[in-house]
Amino acid sequence: MVLQISLSVAHSSEVLRAGMIAIAASEGFVIAGSHGDAESAIAGIVASNPVVALIDGGFAGPVDGFDVARRVKAGAAGVRLVITSPSADTTHQARARAAGAVNCIPESSTAQELVAAIKNAAADQAPLAHEPFALVGARLVAGADGADRHLTLRERQVLRHLAYGLSNDEIAASLGIGLETVKTHIHKLLRKMSMRDRTQVAVWAVKNGVV
Repeated sequence: MVLQISLSVAHSSEVLRAGMIAIAASEGFVIAGSHGDAESAIAGIVASNPVVALIDGGFAGPVDGFDVARRVKAGAAGVRLVITSPSADTTHQARARAAGAVNCIPESSTAQELVAAIKNAAADQAPLAHEPFALVGARLVAGADGADRHLTLRERQVLRHLAYGLSNDEIAASLGIGLETVKTHIHKLLRKMSMRDRTQVAVWAVKNGVV
């Protein structure tokens, strides 16, 4: 007997949300919830505890899609989160990882790609190495052969998170370290690199092919 996959879909666009639900339902997924705003998404997904939740990374307002993902993980840790993004933007990929998502797919994905992402998430299968989510993840691991090799491992990791535009809170969540520890690493790497702020670090990282 094949176990059915329960799925919640949270997206600010009614049209896109309906399309995702139609595709999922045609594949036999059980639709556990449909949510058009951030707060109802959090409450509904936590209450229904589906196997997989599709969450709009483009939710606007005081609670964005990445906030939704973090709060869902806090309330229903077993839910596998797939964040949808208006594009394949690398910052969205990095923020999705920090929020606890198992994948982040562009809204331009085909129906086949959407279904595959849901099935892989349900089966705890990581995205393929060539997919954007995996590529960004590999960059964040911070190998020692880049232009930032003069930094410690943790400093390289923090630098790369900064380069992708993550906040201190997101860096702390992604690396599993405290907020004050993040601030300390940022202070040290700025001093080592003789740079004023995180914007300079980000520009340097892009120019030197670190991210």
